[in-house]
Amino acid sequence: MRRGPRKRTTRQLEQVFKALHGDHSHPIAHEIYRRVHKKLPRISLATVYRNLHTLVEEGKIRTLLLGDQVARYDPETREHDHFICERCGRVSDVFLKRARRIDLSPLARDGYVVTTHNLTVYGMCRVCAGRRRTSKPSRAARKPSVRTMAVIRG
Repeated sequence: MRRGPRKRTTRQLEQVFKALHGDHSHPIAHEIYRRVHKKLPRISLATVYRNLHTLVEEGKIRTLLLGDQVARYDPETREHDHFICERCGRVSDVFLKRARRIDLSPLARDGYVVTTHNLTVYGMCRVCAGRRRTSKPSRAARKPSVRTMAVIRG
Protein backbone atom coordinates (compact mmCIF):
# COMPACT_ATOMS: atom_id res chain seq x y z
CA MET A 1 0.00 0.00 0.00
CA ARG A 2 1.53 3.34 -1.04
CA ARG A 3 0.73 6.54 0.75
CA GLY A 4 1.49 10.22 0.35
CA PRO A 5 4.83 11.53 1.63
CA ARG A 6 3.44 13.35 4.69
CA LYS A 7 1.67 10.48 6.44
CA ARG A 8 3.23 7.31 7.70
CA THR A 9 1.69 3.90 7.29
CA THR A 10 0.71 2.26 10.56
CA ARG A 11 -0.06 -1.40 11.27
CA GLN A 12 -3.62 -0.37 12.06
CA LEU A 13 -4.05 1.40 8.72
CA GLU A 14 -2.57 -1.55 6.84
CA GLN A 15 -4.88 -4.01 8.58
CA VAL A 16 -7.97 -1.87 7.97
CA PHE A 17 -7.05 -1.64 4.28
CA LYS A 18 -6.37 -5.40 4.09
CA ALA A 19 -9.69 -6.17 5.79
CA LEU A 20 -11.51 -4.24 3.06
CA HIS A 21 -9.32 -4.81 0.01
CA GLY A 22 -10.95 -7.20 -2.47
CA ASP A 23 -14.19 -7.34 -0.45
CA HIS A 24 -17.10 -6.46 -2.68
CA SER A 25 -19.77 -6.91 0.00
CA HIS A 26 -19.60 -3.20 0.96
CA PRO A 27 -19.16 -3.81 4.70
CA ILE A 28 -19.97 -1.34 7.45
CA ALA A 29 -17.32 -0.15 9.92
CA HIS A 30 -18.33 -2.66 12.61
CA GLU A 31 -17.76 -5.57 10.21
CA ILE A 32 -14.32 -4.21 9.32
CA TYR A 33 -13.58 -3.70 13.02
CA ARG A 34 -14.39 -7.37 13.78
CA ARG A 35 -11.99 -8.52 11.05
CA VAL A 36 -9.17 -6.24 12.17
CA HIS A 37 -9.77 -7.03 15.86
CA LYS A 38 -8.86 -10.67 15.16
CA LYS A 39 -5.39 -9.58 14.01
CA LEU A 40 -4.98 -6.60 16.35
CA PRO A 41 -6.97 -7.31 19.54
CA ARG A 42 -6.09 -3.94 21.11
CA ILE A 43 -7.47 -1.82 18.26
CA SER A 44 -10.50 0.33 19.02
CA LEU A 45 -13.54 1.01 16.88
CA ALA A 46 -12.57 4.71 16.87
CA THR A 47 -9.19 3.82 15.36
CA VAL A 48 -10.92 1.79 12.64
CA TYR A 49 -13.19 4.76 11.84
CA ARG A 50 -10.20 7.13 11.79
CA ASN A 51 -8.29 4.85 9.41
CA LEU A 52 -11.31 4.38 7.14
CA HIS A 53 -11.60 8.16 6.96
CA THR A 54 -7.89 8.41 6.04
CA LEU A 55 -8.29 5.79 3.30
CA VAL A 56 -11.30 7.67 1.88
CA GLU A 57 -9.36 10.97 1.92
CA GLU A 58 -6.49 9.30 0.07
CA GLY A 59 -8.87 7.90 -2.57
CA LYS A 60 -8.04 4.28 -1.79
CA ILE A 61 -11.64 3.40 -0.86
CA ARG A 62 -15.07 5.01 -1.21
CA THR A 63 -17.82 5.68 1.31
CA LEU A 64 -21.34 4.78 0.25
CA LEU A 65 -24.64 5.84 1.74
CA LEU A 66 -27.15 3.48 0.21
CA GLY A 67 -30.75 2.74 1.05
CA ASP A 68 -30.30 2.34 4.79
CA GLN A 69 -28.13 5.48 5.12
CA VAL A 70 -25.45 3.56 7.04
CA ALA A 71 -21.93 4.25 5.79
CA ARG A 72 -20.59 1.31 3.82
CA TYR A 73 -17.09 1.05 2.45
CA ASP A 74 -16.15 0.08 -1.08
CA PRO A 75 -12.61 -0.80 -2.20
CA GLU A 76 -13.66 -0.36 -5.86
CA THR A 77 -12.67 3.18 -6.79
CA ARG A 78 -13.42 3.01 -10.51
CA GLU A 79 -16.64 4.73 -11.59
CA HIS A 80 -19.50 2.30 -11.09
CA ASP A 81 -23.03 1.98 -9.79
CA HIS A 82 -24.75 -0.36 -7.33
CA PHE A 83 -27.55 -2.91 -7.24
CA ILE A 84 -29.34 -3.47 -3.92
CA CYS A 85 -31.40 -6.60 -3.39
CA GLU A 86 -34.69 -5.65 -1.76
CA ARG A 87 -35.04 -9.11 -0.26
CA CYS A 88 -31.63 -9.90 1.30
CA GLY A 89 -29.98 -6.47 1.28
CA ARG A 90 -26.92 -7.58 -0.71
CA VAL A 91 -25.13 -4.69 -2.43
CA SER A 92 -23.38 -5.48 -5.72
CA ASP A 93 -21.12 -3.39 -7.92
CA VAL A 94 -22.46 -2.93 -11.45
CA PHE A 95 -20.55 -1.50 -14.38
CA LEU A 96 -23.16 -0.19 -16.77
CA LYS A 97 -22.45 1.36 -20.15
CA ARG A 98 -23.71 4.91 -20.14
CA ALA A 99 -24.99 5.87 -23.55
CA ARG A 100 -25.56 9.46 -22.51
CA ARG A 101 -24.53 11.75 -19.68
CA ILE A 102 -27.00 13.06 -17.14
CA ASP A 103 -27.48 16.81 -17.44
CA LEU A 104 -26.84 18.24 -13.97
CA SER A 105 -26.73 21.87 -15.09
CA PRO A 106 -30.22 22.66 -13.68
CA LEU A 107 -28.87 21.85 -10.23
CA ALA A 108 -25.94 24.23 -10.70
CA ARG A 109 -28.30 26.97 -11.88
CA ASP A 110 -30.33 26.50 -8.68
CA GLY A 111 -27.21 26.92 -6.53
CA TYR A 112 -26.36 23.28 -5.82
CA VAL A 113 -22.75 22.13 -5.91
CA VAL A 114 -22.60 18.56 -7.21
CA THR A 115 -19.48 16.63 -6.24
CA THR A 116 -20.49 13.23 -7.55
CA HIS A 117 -23.48 11.12 -8.48
CA ASN A 118 -24.29 7.46 -8.83
CA LEU A 119 -27.09 5.22 -9.92
CA THR A 120 -28.59 2.74 -7.47
CA VAL A 121 -30.72 -0.02 -8.94
CA TYR A 122 -33.13 -1.95 -6.69
CA GLY A 123 -34.60 -5.39 -7.29
CA MET A 124 -33.81 -9.01 -6.46
CA CYS A 125 -30.34 -10.51 -6.75
CA ARG A 126 -29.78 -13.75 -8.66
CA VAL A 127 -29.86 -15.85 -5.49
CA CYS A 128 -33.15 -14.43 -4.23
CA ALA A 129 -34.71 -14.47 -7.70
CA GLY A 130 -33.67 -18.13 -8.05
CA ARG A 131 -35.25 -19.00 -4.71
CA ARG A 132 -38.43 -17.26 -5.78
CA ARG A 133 -38.64 -19.29 -9.00
CA THR A 134 -38.07 -22.62 -7.25
CA SER A 135 -40.45 -22.05 -4.34
CA LYS A 136 -44.14 -22.75 -4.70
CA PRO A 137 -46.33 -19.67 -4.67
CA SER A 138 -48.31 -19.22 -1.49
CA ARG A 139 -52.04 -19.76 -1.49
CA ALA A 140 -52.63 -16.00 -1.49
CA ALA A 141 -50.29 -15.56 -4.44
CA ARG A 142 -52.08 -18.23 -6.50
CA LYS A 143 -55.48 -16.59 -6.24
CA PRO A 144 -55.36 -12.80 -6.66
CA SER A 145 -57.73 -10.78 -4.55
CA VAL A 146 -60.37 -8.47 -6.01
CA ARG A 147 -58.24 -5.49 -5.00
CA THR A 148 -55.20 -6.93 -6.80
CA MET A 149 -57.25 -7.55 -9.93
CA ALA A 150 -58.45 -3.94 -9.89
CA VAL A 151 -54.86 -2.73 -9.76
CA ILE A 152 -53.84 -5.08 -12.58
CA ARG A 153 -56.72 -3.96 -14.79
CA GLY A 154 -55.98 -0.28 -14.16
